[in-house]
Amino acid sequence: MKKPKQGLTCPKCDSKNINVVKTWNLVSPLPDREGRVTVTVMGVLKCKECGYSWRGVVSKLKVGARVEIEGGKGEETVVEERPPKEIIIDLDEVLGE
Repeated sequence: MKKPKQGLTCPKCDSKNINVVKTWNLVSPLPDREGRVTVTVMGVLKCKECGYSWRGVVSKLKVGARVEIEGGKGEETVVEERPPKEIIIDLDEVLGE
């Protein structure tokens, strides 16, 4: 059973007073079943209360026809619908060259 999703908290003192020191992106090599690519924003996090630092997930983005943005540890999810791109090719122009 999954535990309830929370915001970023310190694993030592359970404080929510967290500072993100450094971030980097990880891109999944395979899309999910809806064709979206997942970009995970990782970071070095530091607690302002006890000074403990650790690495963890800052947020996740699922990019494709629908965009989903998940905040730190799933605290907020934003979904944005995008219209599909339409590409029109004029064969007379292509064959004329």
